[in-house]
Amino acid sequence: MSEPVRVLSDAQLTEAQGTPGLIRRVAFEGDGHWFGHAEAAPETMSGWHHHGENLTIGYVLKGHVTFEFGPGASQRVEVHEGEYFQVPKHAIHREGNTSSSAAEVVIVRVGEGPVVFPVDGPEPG
Repeated sequence: MSEPVRVLSDAQLTEAQGTPGLIRRVAFEGDGHWFGHAEAAPETMSGWHHHGENLTIGYVLKGHVTFEFGPGASQRVEVHEGEYFQVPKHAIHREGNTSSSAAEVVIVRVGEGPVVFPVDGPEPG
């Protein structure tokens, strides 16, 4: 017999491992995948981190998200509502919300092992 289709409401998501500045919640995980939701309060940035062996793909539902990365944190991109993003495996970065309104993102991670590794920051530029 096959497994049934699972349905979760937003209230059923559970708190996920994260970094300061973001609220991450997981809906489904296992067998090399992680699927969840993140919220960034206005004018907040996460701590520096990477996602190990996990490729991270996301879609901005509301607001916009800023990513900082690269040697000496020299690179920055803005991802706006309705846009998608991809963070490579082991890419040291931080993300957040530099606007005055809350931001929401749907996140998929594909890979194995823990999904968040806090670090001190990127290599010097």
